[in-house]
Amino acid sequence: MNESILTRAVPPAPAVRRHRLVGILFLLPGLAVAALAIAGPWLTSADPSLIVAPPYTEAGGGLPLGADATGRDVWVRMLTGGRPLIVIPVVATVLTAVLGTALGAAAGYLGGWFDAVVSRFDALFLAFPPILAMLILLNGWGYSTATLIAAVVITGVPFVSRVARAATVQIVHSGFVDAAVALGDSSFSILLREILPNIVRPILADAGTRLAIAITLTASAGFLGFGPDAPNWGAMISENMEGITLTPWGVVAPAIGLAVLAVSTNLALDRLAGKIGS
Repeated sequence: MNESILTRAVPPAPAVRRHRLVGILFLLPGLAVAALAIAGPWLTSADPSLIVAPPYTEAGGGLPLGADATGRDVWVRMLTGGRPLIVIPVVATVLTAVLGTALGAAAGYLGGWFDAVVSRFDALFLAFPPILAMLILLNGWGYSTATLIAAVVITGVPFVSRVARAATVQIVHSGFVDAAVALGDSSFSILLREILPNIVRPILADAGTRLAIAITLTASAGFLGFGPDAPNWGAMISENMEGITLTPWGVVAPAIGLAVLAVSTNLALDRLAGKIGS
């Protein structure tokens, strides 16, 4: 009988099971925060812009997290202000991964002048701080979902491209690639069927970092005062900093939400990459 089949049939050791359980437990806070951010607007019918108490009212008396700098319910604003920090970063990260992988894999496989051009553009944009790129785009194009996505894509694609190119170069002369070339397969077919499945793991591992940065950039736009006067966890931190000693939840709650989202999404994609590569 095949040894690998026997190995797969053996149930995991207790230590391995505990390790998996601990990993899942670490992801639970992130899942809870993500669920709260996505479903939050459906969980309350209250108007997040309604003034319900004096500014910086402490928690209690129908205000689970107190009131913010203008007397609005912090809990209601937490419920209604998290969805953009999930939707925008996820869309931007997917676009970044697709474009960066396509460019990097093509550059690593084709080489020559195409590789040289892609490498030069990567080096140019890698030197550009993401927050600076976002500020330039926001001031030039104005605040919009498309602007935030563009900022993430422009600054993230060079990183993904470098990862994809390095992974492609390692396998470009492997036997299965040479066999596909000998059979007359097109470059597109080889990239899609032979190379892409073998570079997914590093791309997914890097996607965790891209997603965390996308969340940070999206929140930073709100923190810096861009965007409409709508609930936003980043904006909440900025708006309530002056009263943090009076009632800290206006700052602490959104800050914890952002931190948990960034860390948990990174861990989740790392675990997924590890499962694919195992």
